[in-house]
Amino acid sequence: MTQLSLWLACIVCLIAGTAYFFRPKSLYTQYVGAFAIVTHTFALTQILLNRDGFNFLTIGLLIALIGNSLLWLSNRNKDLSLLLGAAFPLGAIMIALNAIEPWELKQLHSNSWGTSAHILIASVAYSLFATACGVGILLAMQEYQLKHHKLKQLLRVPPLQVLERLMFEFIWAAFILLTITIATGFYFIEDMFAQHLVHKTFFTIASWFVFAGLLLGRYIAGWRGQLAVKLTLSGFFLLMLGYFGSKIALQILQY
Repeated sequence: MTQLSLWLACIVCLIAGTAYFFRPKSLYTQYVGAFAIVTHTFALTQILLNRDGFNFLTIGLLIALIGNSLLWLSNRNKDLSLLLGAAFPLGAIMIALNAIEPWELKQLHSNSWGTSAHILIASVAYSLFATACGVGILLAMQEYQLKHHKLKQLLRVPPLQVLERLMFEFIWAAFILLTITIATGFYFIEDMFAQHLVHKTFFTIASWFVFAGLLLGRYIAGWRGQLAVKLTLSGFFLLMLGYFGSKIALQILQY
C-alpha cells in the first residue's frame, strides 16, 4: 500500500506540474493541484505509519509537501503557476526517491515529544525558506527582463512589488521558526556540537545570521531586488548544506 500510494502521488504531481505550465488558469488545474497535495499527504502518512522510524528522505518528502501546499494556497490570489509548474515535478522526484530508496539509510527515532516538535518546526521553516527562494528566483528573472527591456518575454507572474512582499513574508515566518528550531535544538538535544551534529549546527547558525542580516538590512537600508534574492539563496544553501549535506555524509558515505 505504501509503494502504491507513493507512485500514485508521484504520477499526480507530474500531471499537476504539466497542467500548471500549459493550462495555468484552468479550474481543472487547480483541482489537479489539490489532488496532488492530497495524494502526497496520504503517501507521507503511509510511510510514517508503516515504516520503523524515518530518514532524511522522509523529511525531504515533508518539506516538499509543505512547500507545494503553501504555493498552491498563495496561487489562489496571486499567479504563481510558473513556480508550481516546477515545484510539483520536484516534489515528484522526492516522492520517487522515497519509493525506490536508492541508498541504505539509517532510520531515525525519537521518543521525545520535544525532539519531534523540533523536527516538525524545522521542516516547516525549511519549507518556508524554499518557497521564499522560489518566489525570489521569479522576482530576479522578472527584474532582469525589465531592466534589459525584454518586455515581450515577461514571465506570467505577479508584479515585482507583490513578489517582493510575498518573498519577505515567507522569510519572516521562516526566520521566526528557524529561531525556534535552534532554541529547541539546544534545549532538547543533549549536545548540539557532538561530532554527528556539529556540521548541521554550524551551517544552521550561519544561515540564521545571513537571514538576520537580510531582514535587518531590509529594515534599516531598504535592501531589495537582486541583493535580497542573492542573500536569500545564500542563506537557504547554507541551511540545506547543514541538513542534507551532513545527512548524506553520515548516512550514505558513512562518515
